[in-house]
Amino acid sequence: MKRIQQLKEKKIFLFRWLIGVLIFICFILPFFSIKAEQSAVADLIKTFNATLIESMKKSKELGYSGRYKLLEPVIKNSFALLYMARISLGGYWKTLNEEERRLFLETYTDWSIASYAGRFNDYSGEKFEFISESKPVQGVVTVISRLTQPRNEDVEFYYQLRNIEGMWRIVDIQISGVSQLALTRSQFVSVMKKKGFHELISILKNKISIYSRDEEQ
Repeated sequence: MKRIQQLKEKKIFLFRWLIGVLIFICFILPFFSIKAEQSAVADLIKTFNATLIESMKKSKELGYSGRYKLLEPVIKNSFALLYMARISLGGYWKTLNEEERRLFLETYTDWSIASYAGRFNDYSGEKFEFISESKPVQGVVTVISRLTQPRNEDVEFYYQLRNIEGMWRIVDIQISGVSQLALTRSQFVSVMKKKGFHELISILKNKISIYSRDEEQ
């Protein structure tokens, strides 16, 4: 009888231990997974911001082409460029053939990098401050960073990120309540409607050329 009682107690112990393991897996591990994802999002934004500041600090030393090379890998790693390119064309994306989509994505990517290389070209003590990171809301995480500018008013960047193919990527930036992606879409769709695809490509390439002109100065 004592042997049977010991076996019963052992089974009860093993059952309780198994329940404890399952509780740990169901409740504790997801917490660490969420924290790890949040850390990855914060690290991505901090890396992007740090590269922008580096581009500004080394602006004269690097010139436009150097800033472009510095920013290119970080922007490609930080932004969901294909997603953004598709959204920026609205319904017109579906009207493009494969070659046109490839050309647009290449031009859109070049224009995006050129925009940052052309605009973040001077330094006077600016710095980014990480403010907050939200939990996912309908698949979107919002990270707020503040750019402090000694000579101008501070600017808050609201980075919106989505998990695309297992990686968190920036899909939009809101500044002063204005969505940069929505603004781009409005402009691109207007050009597509009035002048067509090839004119849009021409306009983007012209803007890239304008950004690069400081290389010649």
